[in-house]
Amino acid sequence: MTRTVLLVPLGPLFAALLSGCPTDTGQSCGTNPPRTRIIELTPEQYASWAMGIPPPTSTGDEPTTDGDTSGTGGASTGGASTGGASTGGGGTGGASTGGGTGGVMLDEQELCTLICEWQKSTEIGDLISCSVGEPDAEGDVSVECVEPVLCLGGRLHACIRSRGALATGSRAAAWLARAVHDEAASVSAFVSLGRELAAHGAPAELLAALDAAALDEVRHAEAVRGLADRLGVPVPTLEVGEPPVRDLLAIAVENAVEGCVGETWAALSAAHQACFAADAEVRAIFAAIAADEARHAELAWALDAWLIGQLHPAERALVAAARRRATLRLAAVLEDTPDDAGLAALGLPDRSTAGRLFAGLDGALWSQAA
Repeated sequence: MTRTVLLVPLGPLFAALLSGCPTDTGQSCGTNPPRTRIIELTPEQYASWAMGIPPPTSTGDEPTTDGDTSGTGGASTGGASTGGASTGGGGTGGASTGGGTGGVMLDEQELCTLICEWQKSTEIGDLISCSVGEPDAEGDVSVECVEPVLCLGGRLHACIRSRGALATGSRAAAWLARAVHDEAASVSAFVSLGRELAAHGAPAELLAALDAAALDEVRHAEAVRGLADRLGVPVPTLEVGEPPVRDLLAIAVENAVEGCVGETWAALSAAHQACFAADAEVRAIFAAIAADEARHAELAWALDAWLIGQLHPAERALVAAARRRATLRLAAVLEDTPDDAGLAALGLPDRSTAGRLFAGLDGALWSQAA
């Protein structure tokens, strides 16, 4: 089953949400190193997972985590964490037991991805890599999950190695520095994504739209960098790695998070800045950006529709779960957003307004697509 390209047009939706009158606030969570979790499975649990069926009950054993343990959610090896899925299929953080493959044997990559996604908390970014170790003397198996901690605010890609945090300065300076980084990163993100999807035989119209989006981002990066230079804000270094060619599931999960959530929110945030920034030049910059970003968000939903059509049901459940986790992370970030005069001068919504905008987007778009 495939979804509609877009449940509601974004332009009219944004206009309606702003008529009563988001974006990352510059918190430097993106500089955190990837975290590694080790999930220990009994032979029985591993055999169940290998069939695509999560173990029905928790063993009560906590997974061993090597590295930063914040935000792991306390998931048990057999059951669901508070941010993960429920065994009855109603959880928001991961695939439900009904989303398994129903007894079809999974290969090792599919298996470790399924296990790591099931155990994820809402605060953890999407999977970088996973691996399954050799059974020990008792037959127990270790699964290693490597995950980043991500901030939301536009499209990133697996080839982007930096997160654009500014070590010192005001909240407004930190936000602007991050915006410069992310606009430049989006150029590489769209180019790399286009190459990956071309290798998978994506339709020509989607590939052409990705090329056009990359050119838009070049203009955005120049405009926002000019604003940063005018305000004396240092610009973080962008680090880009070798572009990967991933499977369609990995691409679909990233697009759901970075595009359907991150870009959609960034587009609405830019529209708010175009209305409410204190400086006329800032309003003009973000008016131009907002129009482009709305198209990019619509492109993300078009990509989502095509990608979902290429996946089997268990993979579709993982994509839907990743998108929902991204909305929950965004809600948590907005809840902690401080009301700051410098951010308000840039046109960013205060905490109350951000909450209202988020609720409107979630009710009209994200929750309807789950």
